[in-house]
Amino acid sequence: MAYERIQPFPNPDAFEFPELRALTSVWHEKKGQLEDDGAYKEFIKKLQREWAIETGIIERLYTWDRGVTEVLIEQGIESSIISHRGGVAQKDAEHIQALINDHLGIVEGLFGYIKGEEPLSEYFIRGLQAQFTAHQDHSDAVTESGDLVRVTLLKGEYKTLPNNPRRPDGEMHVYCPPELTKEEMENLVRMYREAEPTYSPEVRSAWLHHRFTQIHPFQDGNGRVARALSSLVFLREGLFPLVVRESDRTEYIGALETADAGDLSPLISFFARRQRDSILKAIGLEQQVQQSKYADQIISSALELLKSRFTREQQKLSLVFDHADKLFSIVDSKFKKLATSLDNQLRSLTPPQRQKYQARSNAANNTSPQRHYFQKQIIETANQFDYFANCDKHRSWVRMTLTTDQEFDYVVTFHGYGPGDSGILAASAFTYLKAPREDGGTETVSLHPAATDLFQFNYAETYESTQKRFAEWLESSLAIALAEWKRSLQP
Repeated sequence: MAYERIQPFPNPDAFEFPELRALTSVWHEKKGQLEDDGAYKEFIKKLQREWAIETGIIERLYTWDRGVTEVLIEQGIESSIISHRGGVAQKDAEHIQALINDHLGIVEGLFGYIKGEEPLSEYFIRGLQAQFTAHQDHSDAVTESGDLVRVTLLKGEYKTLPNNPRRPDGEMHVYCPPELTKEEMENLVRMYREAEPTYSPEVRSAWLHHRFTQIHPFQDGNGRVARALSSLVFLREGLFPLVVRESDRTEYIGALETADAGDLSPLISFFARRQRDSILKAIGLEQQVQQSKYADQIISSALELLKSRFTREQQKLSLVFDHADKLFSIVDSKFKKLATSLDNQLRSLTPPQRQKYQARSNAANNTSPQRHYFQKQIIETANQFDYFANCDKHRSWVRMTLTTDQEFDYVVTFHGYGPGDSGILAASAFTYLKAPREDGGTETVSLHPAATDLFQFNYAETYESTQKRFAEWLESSLAIALAEWKRSLQP
């Protein structure tokens, strides 16, 4: 297999993430209120630590379970923690601490670098690799005859030997040969600079990451440099570093391999979702910080709110509730039609002397006395997707019940995302069975999320864009729920 030269950016109209555009707009509106707050600074510090730790885990420089990472994020990078909790010898733990601190210095430096206007350059990229490998002295390389040898690691210099890895199936994955590396890196920087004004950050970030890894210009440290460059793209847009966790490894590697075949879409989508998650956490933090400040200011702002109830901000926030009502109606209508169709089929399948098999649906909007149902299930499902479900300002739900020898419920709910009035709502979906209790009632068992990803929507995104995304999410959720129902029928 021969090396293929890097290709320019794809069609700019081929990739649209209105959800991320809208969230970015919301974040930029709120960011100024938060930047000088201690809680936000601590949030950024922990995000930097996570980035520094995980970028080495992805490269298999060290490995441990997620619990060790979380302790290091909270308490700081300490060799004693690495040794004790990671089961690593103290000397090795000290070396790992030095590696992570190298990574941490880089991500902290990226935050500083974006304050200048320096364009991306080969010099900057070579400097990143030198920083990443400051505490690495050797690396593996492949000779012209195909032998694997251990060589002195070149720091801040392009490779002089091939670094093509062999896949588990025995096939060689070919990176740029050493003699073409400088030329290809010049092409990379030039193409990126030319495209920078035209493309969204997630497209630029994914393109730069993939094309850089396609070249693999250094003897070692290429993956870490690629993730640093991707993070730099987002940071320059006022967003957050790209954190790729060990739990993302399969999707991340798969997306890179798909990009090798010419399709950047999965990698762009993955980067967009990771950035979305970071923005949502930051917006949630903003709400917590604002709520915790100064009781007298809270009282004053509450009185001011009474004087100007229909302020511009409140009018903006009300848009997301209008969107929620429309999406609620879509689900209600869909569930009614599906329940009617299934009811006729289930009744005809009812065995003799059995209670009638049936399907039915019911719903509660935000003004209904039954809106408070499913509190426990909503919270448990939100915990699985790592967000705070706020049911105070808005809550509505639609349920479909399928009754055979057991009762199976599928529920879609709408509620707030994060504490306070963030202008963001979430849709949640879950299934469960009703099991009889000894006292004659029923209880919920076998609760399962009926979606693979969080669905959020906000006031900055148009309803048309939100509705299009929601239609795809709902179809996927329905398929998951019906598959779970089928599974529950099996003996």
